[in-house]
Amino acid sequence: MHPTVHDQNDVHSNSEVQFTYHKESGYTGFVWAMTSVSIIEAIGVSFLLIKWSPILHWIHLSLSITVIVLLLADLRAVKKHPIRLKNETLALKIGIRKTVNIPIKHIIEIRKGNLHYENDRKHKDVLDLSLLGLADPTFEIVLEKPAESKDLFGKRSYKKRIFITIDNHHTFYNILKKKQQTLQS
Repeated sequence: MHPTVHDQNDVHSNSEVQFTYHKESGYTGFVWAMTSVSIIEAIGVSFLLIKWSPILHWIHLSLSITVIVLLLADLRAVKKHPIRLKNETLALKIGIRKTVNIPIKHIIEIRKGNLHYENDRKHKDVLDLSLLGLADPTFEIVLEKPAESKDLFGKRSYKKRIFITIDNHHTFYNILKKKQQTLQS
């Protein structure tokens, strides 16, 4: 998908540019595969549990339905909430999991995501927003000041480095660099 620019001539001020991050990752296929497996597993285990313990059957069935609903809700959120570059902010809302708003002026560096990913993704000051965690992220964003991250339940944390996956990475990088240059001048 090409980024959506509300005003092609004015990428620097009040325009908003949106980027998808799920199309090249295989995330949609992964969610549908997991949903299918979860449904088959729920049916199979339910038949076994209902004769042995009806209470465990209902608990298992409830948990299975919850997992399926969360998977589908996350997929819907991933499709409905692209990465946004608007005004002076990079807004990241990755599915139903994490939300981060980064002032572009706080970005020190944006580099290839695979350079330090394997060694650094578990560090306390690192936020991994890549979808599957199976493939290397596209970019690592290094921040001057920690950015506030909120999870599904509102828990806050502060991170100085963020790994992201993005579909149209060349355009994203070029537009982000232009916005940084505009803010510095």
